[in-house]
Amino acid sequence: MVYKEIEKQNFVLWYGHYATETDIKMAQSRNKETLDRLLKEYVEEVDRIDRSKRLYERFLQSSSERTQGFDGTLKIDSFSHLRENNTFK
Repeated sequence: MVYKEIEKQNFVLWYGHYATETDIKMAQSRNKETLDRLLKEYVEEVDRIDRSKRLYERFLQSSSERTQGFDGTLKIDSFSHLRENNTFK
């Protein structure tokens, strides 16, 4: 891999997946020029990750709200075939 590709991959993964707001604020205070340059260069990739992350979170929240309080236990009656034939009384 070329240095630029590694830089892009590292920055996009860090900014999009791992960096917290505190990490980003710290990076802005220490390396503002570098962070601004990387954001300008890779804004499309970062934006794509942000959109997919929001969609994923919205999907998880909506699906968890729909199934909240639902008890999906399966009860198996091993003697049901005997009751149907009236052999078990």
